[in-house]
Amino acid sequence: GALHTAVQQGKALYAGVSNYSAEQTREAARILGELGTPLTLHQPRYSMLDRRPEDEGLLDALDELRIGSIAYSPLEQGLLTARYLDGIPEDSRAASDSPFLNRDAVTEDLVTRLRALNDIAASRGQTLAQLALAWVLRGGRVTSALVGASSPRQVEDSVAALRHLDFDTEELALVDALVRP
Repeated sequence: GALHTAVQQGKALYAGVSNYSAEQTREAARILGELGTPLTLHQPRYSMLDRRPEDEGLLDALDELRIGSIAYSPLEQGLLTARYLDGIPEDSRAASDSPFLNRDAVTEDLVTRLRALNDIAASRGQTLAQLALAWVLRGGRVTSALVGASSPRQVEDSVAALRHLDFDTEELALVDALVRP
């Protein structure tokens, strides 16, 4: 009701939700539809390392309902960048008191898998971050991706992912083998 009211009063242009399950999204879309305000966007956390929107049927529900999606944390708090390929930098999020990423998450196994993903990226002529963004955007199921760039260079690197969004079957299998061991 609050989303409908915000749109009706002109305080919002569109109604969107974040982190709803497939079932909750279907119910929100039904309620909003009955009120006359379409649900237009869902913002799930989604990355190569966090596949819950796929695994739990959310992406299927969004396709079915014709709702757009904008993935947040597609670079998994910076893990899917070159930042952690040689361990944990002292000025990194994992080295800080961040509630989103800590030292314990950056295991030797994870760093090994990140290096292998980086090798796949290099074979595609991409950075690891570009590979991760292209992967999230592959196939058109995700409308857009939110990147937390902190410099113009990071924005430019992220945008360059758009140059190579296609994956062949072998590349997808290699990625899956690394992120779903």
